[in-house]
Amino acid sequence: MTWFGIASFGTAALAYGAMTAVLLGSHPGGRNATWITAASVVSTIWAAGMVVLLSRPAPLAAVVGLEALHGLLWTACMLSWLAPSPSRGQVPIRVLMLAASGAFGAWGVLASLFAGVEVGTESAPGDGTASGLALALRASVAHQSIWLALLGIGLLGLLAVEQVFRNAREEQRKGLRLLCLAVGAIFVINVFVYSQASLLGGLIPIFWEGRGFATAALAPLVVIALKRQSEWESELFVSRQVAFYTATLVAVGGYLLTMGVVGYVIRAIGGEWGLVLESGFLVAALAILVYVLFSSSIRARAKVFLVKHFYRNKYDYRYEWLQLTSALSRTGDSRVLATSALDGIGRIVGSREGSLWLAADGGRYEQAATLDGGEVVGRSYDALHPVVAFLQTQGWVIDSEEYRRQPDRYGSAFGDPADGLLPRESLIVPLDCQGYLQGFAILTKPPGVESLNFEDHDILKTAGRQVAIVLAQALTQEQLTATRQFEAVNKLATFLMHDLKNVVAQQELVVANAQRFGHRQEFFDDAIATVRSGAERMRKVLDQLRSAVHAEPSRSRADVSKVLMEVRSHCADREPVPEVDMSQEPVWVDMDRDKLASVLTHVIRNAQDATPASGRIGVELERSGSELVITVSDTGKGMDPSFVRERLFRPFDSTKGAKGMGIGAYQVRETVRATGGDVEVESDPGNGTRFRVRLPLVDAKSPHMMDKPAA
Repeated sequence: MTWFGIASFGTAALAYGAMTAVLLGSHPGGRNATWITAASVVSTIWAAGMVVLLSRPAPLAAVVGLEALHGLLWTACMLSWLAPSPSRGQVPIRVLMLAASGAFGAWGVLASLFAGVEVGTESAPGDGTASGLALALRASVAHQSIWLALLGIGLLGLLAVEQVFRNAREEQRKGLRLLCLAVGAIFVINVFVYSQASLLGGLIPIFWEGRGFATAALAPLVVIALKRQSEWESELFVSRQVAFYTATLVAVGGYLLTMGVVGYVIRAIGGEWGLVLESGFLVAALAILVYVLFSSSIRARAKVFLVKHFYRNKYDYRYEWLQLTSALSRTGDSRVLATSALDGIGRIVGSREGSLWLAADGGRYEQAATLDGGEVVGRSYDALHPVVAFLQTQGWVIDSEEYRRQPDRYGSAFGDPADGLLPRESLIVPLDCQGYLQGFAILTKPPGVESLNFEDHDILKTAGRQVAIVLAQALTQEQLTATRQFEAVNKLATFLMHDLKNVVAQQELVVANAQRFGHRQEFFDDAIATVRSGAERMRKVLDQLRSAVHAEPSRSRADVSKVLMEVRSHCADREPVPEVDMSQEPVWVDMDRDKLASVLTHVIRNAQDATPASGRIGVELERSGSELVITVSDTGKGMDPSFVRERLFRPFDSTKGAKGMGIGAYQVRETVRATGGDVEVESDPGNGTRFRVRLPLVDAKSPHMMDKPAA
């Protein structure tokens, strides 16, 4: 199998020769850089020397010497990363390890000289079918010494890798991990080959010769590991195309090596059918190899894998994310935000022209913003438009030029490229919000930008998702604001209806008593006062409706004692008449006088509705810290605790049937809470109810508090 060995080590010589050229061209200086360049040079010499030694008769000592030198240089390369020992008077561990490795190498060379064998000759008895190396290196004391010496060099190299990685700081391990893996693999291969030779009394030719392919496969890992070192970062550059074809060559070599090993095993254990099975396996393996090499999809996936895992990203994602976040954080309505979002996406690919389209009613997508400052046009994309349908189902970034060249890649979703369904020189980015197409951005492709790669697609789709979420939140907030405005108007209208009901009830009472008492002057005076009070009340309600959104409510105060006496007089027309227990001193609260009168009137009227004429209704005033507590108690039928908890303050839930609107108690609580107070209710079925209104007290001398007289 000499041809296999020549091909294997020849591949390694090419790989490390290329790596040496790259390292010499970007050498930044320093101890580490010098040692690793030296190791790469020696690896090139080692592999090239093996090719020469396998192709013509040569002393065995030359093979062992190259092996020893190869292991020694890689050991020294790894130990160059080991920090010097701080202890004085002690021999540094790296000096000891290098000395031991050199001693093993010298031992191996001397043993090979005593063996007196030439590689490439059939100097030992055999059938003439194997290489001279395989025949020569048979079990003897000298040969066993050679294997043990080379095995010792491999073990010392592994120990050096372990020492470097274990003693590295956490921040250093990230850069050293791949280098330790690559160099460690070189020593593992040698340990495996020479431990087998020590145990079996001779080398297995296919393993020994196949090391060239395996070692060549590790060269790209060493280069990539160096790119992660800070001193090489700005110096070292390897073309992605070169890396891809090198990786392909190494992969093919490894695949062929595996084929050879498996074929060898099949022939060894297959007996009479061994040759047939080996031939069938090799044919099938070669067919698979040809399919893989000529498959465009597999090549594309391999390129993506290589770039994703072994190369720097095309974009500085931190910078791009900060730029997009800054664009999306600009204040303004959804239209301003749409323009900022479009600008943020366009800057990623350098586009300064484009438009953004958002979902509208009826499944249409209307233009919401432009990037060049042009006017927003009135045209729209229907939900069944091929562009919309494709973005909804696939979620891809559409490249119009790529579609023009390869429509099959998009399933010819947009018909004949000549039809012009897609804007020329454009990129269409979907704005996907959790599976819903919130919209899309159409960007004009800037000059010089060729086909997009996977990084362009990934960052544009990610930016589109972020923009979609932010726009969806902004649109939802606008809808919520509009809903709240309607809710406020509806609440005011509901309160107005409640007040109208009370005014209408007063007017109906006047009309009902007109026939009986119309001839009396007292009735006529009371009727005029009732109409005047109702008119004033409605005027104030209308004023509140007009100023609710545009003006701050004026702060005012009210003397509870005066208001309570007026409410008692107003409610004295029904039994039981409320009994008021209060002091003669004025008590001021931070509340509009009319609103306070409305609250107390409603509470007392409800108590009268629930209490028989023979019952009792009491009103008490009590100071509690900075609050005034107004308690209205009755001996009526009371309410169930679950009703108080779940239904009493629920709007439009009335126990009075068609006569009630179910908003009186709710209006009382909302009015009191608007002033900083609260309402408490205690009720026991059959024993009555206690209704407490807590209001903030104010100083009667506060200059900004003005008592509004009753109308």
